[in-house]
Amino acid sequence: MQIPIKRFVKPFIIPLLLLVIATIATLKWGDFSEIQNPSAKLKAFIVIFPIVPYFLFIVTILLGLRSNNSGIIFVSILMMFSYAGIFHFAGSAPTLIQMIAFLLPLNIYFWGSIRNLPPFSRKGLYLLVLMALEIVVIFYICYFHDLPDVKFNFEMYREFSNFSQNLEVIMNKVESFLQIKFIIPEFPSYAALIVSVILCTVTLYKTEDNFFAAYITAGIVAFIGITSSDYLPSASIYFTASALILIIASIESSFSMAYIDELTALPGRRSLNESMANLGKKYAIAMIDIDHFKKFNDTYGHKTGDQVLRMVAMKLAEVSGGAKTYRYGGEEFTAIFPGKSAKEALPYMEEYREIIESSPFFVRDKKRRKTSSENRGKNSRKSEKSVSVTVSIGIASSGNNLNKPEKVIKAADKILYKAKNAGRNIVKT
Repeated sequence: MQIPIKRFVKPFIIPLLLLVIATIATLKWGDFSEIQNPSAKLKAFIVIFPIVPYFLFIVTILLGLRSNNSGIIFVSILMMFSYAGIFHFAGSAPTLIQMIAFLLPLNIYFWGSIRNLPPFSRKGLYLLVLMALEIVVIFYICYFHDLPDVKFNFEMYREFSNFSQNLEVIMNKVESFLQIKFIIPEFPSYAALIVSVILCTVTLYKTEDNFFAAYITAGIVAFIGITSSDYLPSASIYFTASALILIIASIESSFSMAYIDELTALPGRRSLNESMANLGKKYAIAMIDIDHFKKFNDTYGHKTGDQVLRMVAMKLAEVSGGAKTYRYGGEEFTAIFPGKSAKEALPYMEEYREIIESSPFFVRDKKRRKTSSENRGKNSRKSEKSVSVTVSIGIASSGNNLNKPEKVIKAADKILYKAKNAGRNIVKT
């Protein structure tokens, strides 16, 4: 399923705003540091601020555990350790910074793609161990590459002199090898970021998973903090922004699970109930039902039925006239027209009925469904047949005895069944 451009752009708005705020905060940080005789509160803020990213990443991990989202957990752990490496070793471990700049964007895509996996399941624990090994190896490599004078104290092994000498020879060889293989120039880091952004963007467009919008922007914001020459405050500010982006994505995901229908991307029943509680005195409610949907499901299968639901929902979301549209449940949908009567809403729903009736819907035959993906593009139209999809609609408006939204929606439902009894593919008020 591909995302409409408007829905594709929406998840980037708040993260980009956070990027702008982080940039302004970084530029203005010098003004704080140059204040003479700062207040006790400002001193405390400056001292405490570097630990804020740790706190925020822990919050993100807890949100991921609550929603059983392993991807956001893995990404948050990676970014937290990346921040630790940058903040604590920026001046003494340049290779570590280069490795983080190169590996973090690629790791964000890889680990973020792991969804719907309980973190404490056997597979989830294996992956956590794998991630821990990756982190340990990176820090180990950079420790012996960037700090050649800080080695194990071999004095404790004097009585085992042969072992001590052999170990030191081995470590020198490892250091020499790593110096050749792991000095990472800037270009691969930028290339890794571009590759990660492209992969996340393609996945976002194909799957409509807004977490990948968060991964794109959080990765870019963190990368700016990594590549900044002034790690304090840049790293702290940009990683704080990255953590906030992930937190907001987690909260929005929880909201979507509660209020947005996953299959059709329309607001669901809970959202409808809240909207009905805030309606004024004048409004119209339309109930829409797909004709012969059960028979369609039995004939062509539930996957094809889901495609029909998506198509009907997508067209319904485009209805004009100020309509607010929802999935009511099953094959039923609802449209609310605030400030309009049933007669005023009728032309918009009639136009919608005609659009559905005239929209071709192609169904693959059973033989083509079983063929391989390489052969599905060959003679595709020959193995598809066009079927007619229609809807029946009932509209009721407030007034007289219909003084509550619950009564209006029941009235619209009764009118809907009158439309079905009258032959279907009809709008009645």
